[in-house]
Amino acid sequence: MLRRLLFAGAPAFVAVTLMAQAPVIQFDKVHHDFGRIPPDRKVAAKYRVTNTGNAQLNITQVRPSCGCTYTMLGKWSLAPGEGTEIEATFDPKGLKGGVRKSIEVVCNDPKTPTLSLTLEAEVVQEIMPSVESVYFHQAQKSASARSQVRYASGNGEPVQIVDVKAPGAPFLTFAYRPEGKDLVMEVAFDGRKVPAGQYRGVEQATVRFTNPRMSQLPLNIQWDLKPSIQASPVELVFQGMAGKELRQKLTLKQAEGRSFRVTGNRPTLQGMRVEGLTQKASSMDLTVILPATLKAGRYSEVLALSTDDPDQPELTVRVVALLK
Repeated sequence: MLRRLLFAGAPAFVAVTLMAQAPVIQFDKVHHDFGRIPPDRKVAAKYRVTNTGNAQLNITQVRPSCGCTYTMLGKWSLAPGEGTEIEATFDPKGLKGGVRKSIEVVCNDPKTPTLSLTLEAEVVQEIMPSVESVYFHQAQKSASARSQVRYASGNGEPVQIVDVKAPGAPFLTFAYRPEGKDLVMEVAFDGRKVPAGQYRGVEQATVRFTNPRMSQLPLNIQWDLKPSIQASPVELVFQGMAGKELRQKLTLKQAEGRSFRVTGNRPTLQGMRVEGLTQKASSMDLTVILPATLKAGRYSEVLALSTDDPDQPELTVRVVALLK
């Protein structure tokens, strides 16, 4: 800021210029790139700060954006022309991939009261899985399905598997092959080996490696079987007046065309009944009946049907009723 003083009483006006006193904060850099780093090694960067103004510079706060970064400041107050360093230490533990963090510096520079320093890194694990979970959705009971996981090398050394174990899951097998420095593992799910009565589950496999610093990684495997007997509709919706008997058609169909019989039913709503249970076929039409004794209101129930099909001894159908 410039102030101009004018003095009269002389043949000409005399102009005197006075320079306002103010600090100016200046950094040698505002960004640092650590490049590729492992997740178990802390790294540090230094930012040189100088007061290029003509008044005392006071730094009042240095605020990292998260707890993975902490800072040290050499001096909080700098005379004109004086400098110091802000050292930022970054801990990549628990992080992976591209990471960018910031540090806010607050000071009494009137033109730049706050300034942001940034740092970035690519956190690279020594072994990097392409996925952490594998899903087998609507898998066939009478067939097998496969999925792949790539374990990429992050340190330039070949990835080697010692073994893979999935306790209590005889329907899972694992095979693996090298591709350059990476390793590709194939997970096979055999629906024919799933124990009777099981239709879905979550398994955890443990993959062990020769790498001493990253000796093992978990792999979650979620699965569910495609129903052997399919119900249509999958949800029965009744709408009508209370005090009247209501009926809905329910079609059951065996996916592979085998004949089956419905051997029993267990509705959660008292008075609900099913007609047509005596037939044996690969496809059948049943009638689900709500009693006239139901009062007005909203009902959300379940109808469980037991069958003689070895692949699907039981199936459930949701029943919703809106009665006025």
